[in-house]
Amino acid sequence: MTGADGKKLQLDIQGVYDHLNYDGLNYFAGFKIDKEGTNYPYIARVSGDMSAVNYWSFEKIPNDMFVYQKSVHLVTTDGHVYSLEKGEWNLIKLNFPKDSQIVYSDNNFNLIVCYPAASEKVTVRESGCKSLNNQWQQDFVWHTQVPKICDGKLYAVAQEKNGNIFKKIDIATGKEISSSQLQQIPKDICSL
Repeated sequence: MTGADGKKLQLDIQGVYDHLNYDGLNYFAGFKIDKEGTNYPYIARVSGDMSAVNYWSFEKIPNDMFVYQKSVHLVTTDGHVYSLEKGEWNLIKLNFPKDSQIVYSDNNFNLIVCYPAASEKVTVRESGCKSLNNQWQQDFVWHTQVPKICDGKLYAVAQEKNGNIFKKIDIATGKEISSSQLQQIPKDICSL
């Protein structure tokens, strides 16, 4: 990793799959591999000037890092939410569905979380998106194309029996603004 001043830093984690920059600090989710080749999930926090690095190991895999109530949080793949307070990650009462992604945060109280449908045919679980602060929920099936905020709206591709449906959703009300059939799913959903 190279800082703005050209200073280099080697992190003790590999396979970084999530990054969050907040309040002058950088957070990275990745894996530390032991001598036997076993992967362990870790979070690394790097100061803006790269002079200090903190590491935390996790039993469950951190799925997404986000800011809520003006502090750094993470949700694990099983839906448990942790808050970073005074240098420690603490499990809090907030819980999300499995494999949840935070697609919007105002860094205070408003979060929009999206959660995919189960890939296993035997498991039935809810799928869609919901807003914590505005208290709305949109139920639709999605698997791999994570819904995204584009032009101040929530863009999503729903998998329905008759094909893929592109949905535009108002983030304040949760109401569907428009929907249309998609022939092909683009790499960047915001290009629709």
